[in-house]
Amino acid sequence: MELKLLASAALAFAGISLLMGFAYILVAHQGVESGYGIHVAEIAALYTGPGASTATLISLAHIHLLGLFALFSIVGFVFVHSTLGRVWRVVLPLLPFLAFLVDVTSWFLTKFVAYGFVYLVIGGGATFIMALGLMIVLSLINIWFGQRRAV
Repeated sequence: MELKLLASAALAFAGISLLMGFAYILVAHQGVESGYGIHVAEIAALYTGPGASTATLISLAHIHLLGLFALFSIVGFVFVHSTLGRVWRVVLPLLPFLAFLVDVTSWFLTKFVAYGFVYLVIGGGATFIMALGLMIVLSLINIWFGQRRAV
C-alpha cells in the first residue's frame, strides 16, 4: 500500500506539472500575435529573430533537459512495472525522451536554419506530453485496478 500511495503521489505531481507547463504556454503566449490561442507564428517567434538569444535557448534547454529527465525517469520507472504488454513497457517510456530531444533540437534549427522546423518543435512537444500523460493515466489505472505482476 505504501508503494501504491508513493507512486500515485509521484504520478499525480507529474500530471500537475504537465498541466502547469501547458497552462503557462497558453497564458504567456495568448494573443501575442493573433488573438486568442497559440499559433505557429507565436511559437516560431520564440526561436527566431529577437525572440530568444542563443544564450537564452541554451539556458532553457539546460533547465528543461535536467527537469524533464527526472520527470520522464520517475514516470517511466513506475510505468515499466505495470502489467501492460512488453512492447508498451519498452516503447512508451522511451518516447518522451526521444520526442523532447526532437523538440529541443528543433528550437535551434528553427533559430539558425529554417522557420519550418517550428513544426518539429510543436510535434516533439505534443508527442512527449501525450506519451507522458498516457503513461501517468495508465500507471494510475494499473496501480489501483490492475492485477499484480510477478517480479
